[in-house]
Amino acid sequence: MTSKLLQEFSTPFYLYDEEVIQNKVLFLNSLDFKFDFKFHFAVKANPNLAILNLIKKYNFGAEVVSAGELFKSLKAGFDPTSVIFDGPGKTEFDLKYAITQQIKSINVENLEEIAFINEYSLNKGLITNIGIRINPDIDAKTLDKITTGKSGGKFGVSVDQIDFESIAKFKGVRLTTLSEHIGSQITDHNQLISSYQKLISLADKINTSLKTIQTLDFGGGFGVIDHSDKKLNFRDWQNDLNQLLDGKSYNIIFEPGRYVVADSGELYTKVLYVKKSGNKKIIITDSSFSEYLRPALYDITPPIKVLNESQDLETYDIAGGICESTDYLAKDVQIPRVKQGDFIKLMNVGAYGSSMSSTYNSRPRPLEILKNKEEYRVIRSRDTLEDLCKNEIM
Repeated sequence: MTSKLLQEFSTPFYLYDEEVIQNKVLFLNSLDFKFDFKFHFAVKANPNLAILNLIKKYNFGAEVVSAGELFKSLKAGFDPTSVIFDGPGKTEFDLKYAITQQIKSINVENLEEIAFINEYSLNKGLITNIGIRINPDIDAKTLDKITTGKSGGKFGVSVDQIDFESIAKFKGVRLTTLSEHIGSQITDHNQLISSYQKLISLADKINTSLKTIQTLDFGGGFGVIDHSDKKLNFRDWQNDLNQLLDGKSYNIIFEPGRYVVADSGELYTKVLYVKKSGNKKIIITDSSFSEYLRPALYDITPPIKVLNESQDLETYDIAGGICESTDYLAKDVQIPRVKQGDFIKLMNVGAYGSSMSSTYNSRPRPLEILKNKEEYRVIRSRDTLEDLCKNEIM
């Protein structure tokens, strides 16, 4: 199929494997939990409508962080009551839209949100379910740039700042949920269990008097490690969770994103030039950090495969054509020797590839293709040059 796609479509393009996504969601749904649970896909990982619609069919909910993600989730077929809204910087428009759609929960990360949600809900004759994202001050032991549960960060609210008794008196909101998310790419399930314990203890304490917390949202963060077989031990995680929640009656939410879609996606790119610079051999491709930002943002190297038959290995830097010094897809990688016109694919880009792409340098955003065995279809057309101007007024 690869050669057929490369003949039919110009690079760069993203290719997703539907079967990989299906296997991931079926595996998660098959876990033997002894409590009520639901997985909510973190839409920011990949908000393509076709992928959202596919995931929705497997009884997943959605987790969104903007009005745009909420709109796309509803358009893809998610029921509003299966959508939760997170995010540390919700605008008034975000909140108003979420309130009027009567979604499952708005998880606040700033206490000022509560008064606004309460007032707007009352004006609309509504009662809005809310949660509070707790900052548990736990180090996820992952990359600093994707750690989100430590004190001093922008995510969540410290427990000592929250007056639960006062929140319970609001008439336009109903506090039903406590949530957390300590980071991404976690492979030690004990880090997750430690954060869950804190949330359960807090919920138990609140419910001794207020009887309000029904749902615990444990976030996501399940690791997909690019160059390692290291992974989360889901069976140990499942067993420890069952023990932790034994005798409890909470509904549990998980928010996997990258885990569901990362290794379903590949970015195909063409070698434009191979040049020497000092002691470096540099491949210039027709992709860039506009198509895959994570290498430049997080200093990571994606899995790479060269689509030629060369047996000779060379060490290269792989760069894009963006006029920025940080526009590299990989550095000092040993791969088969390439020449102008060869094709390279970057793997594990199903998450945060397209979703973080941009039109910087006025480069049209690429095509997206979804395959299922030997069938495939375009699920996002390539931008045209006119698309680059369609919202501008001269």
